[in-house]
Amino acid sequence: MSKSDATAESPQPAPPVDDAGSDEILRLAARLMRKQGLARTTMEQVGAAAGVDRATLHRCYGSKERLVEAIFGEVVRRLQAGDSGPWHGYGAGFRRLLAAARAFEDGYILLVRDGCQLPAYQGFAAALRARTARKLRHLLWFPERPPPRAETPALLGLALESMISFSNDALAYWVELGTPDRDEQYVRWCGQMMRSWRHNTAELLNLDTPEVDWPFDTENRRPLAWPD
Repeated sequence: MSKSDATAESPQPAPPVDDAGSDEILRLAARLMRKQGLARTTMEQVGAAAGVDRATLHRCYGSKERLVEAIFGEVVRRLQAGDSGPWHGYGAGFRRLLAAARAFEDGYILLVRDGCQLPAYQGFAAALRARTARKLRHLLWFPERPPPRAETPALLGLALESMISFSNDALAYWVELGTPDRDEQYVRWCGQMMRSWRHNTAELLNLDTPEVDWPFDTENRRPLAWPD
């Protein structure tokens, strides 16, 4: 067979996947991986669920590992996007976080449950924990700026690590098992837990930050801006 004959018989490239199609692929892939497990889910299964051929899927993501990285990257991006803007109190903050996780719930649960356990994806797990740690650090010293890391109290790591794990795991648990009609109960529970954590941690670290009795929500008041 000549080279020209082989070229003529080769399948034509599939049309590129647009942004909307890529988003749907990530959602379907995350759903399959959450249900079947990362190890047992194949690119062929993802392609079949998304209605795209294997060549298109590999052209878009290169490999299964790159596809998983795209899923985890989208989870982190959504959470970080929800962090922008002024702070409206414990309740509003948790509602915004819950909305971001629910918007891509399979991806979020997959990252918390599997990504944190697999060395190949530790960078994304670290990014998730760093995002939560940053919010907690701001909350501890609010309305002032957190001190430089070299000047932070020695026991700050102890206080942060336990609450980071609680925050991320509790959110994954609720997104998976909680029902939207009870979201407000979850929000209030988390808000009260965070309020108590801040008070007790300030005592543990001997912080001289002002003890502000912030309202649970401030949607109808002037928002509280995070320091730069």
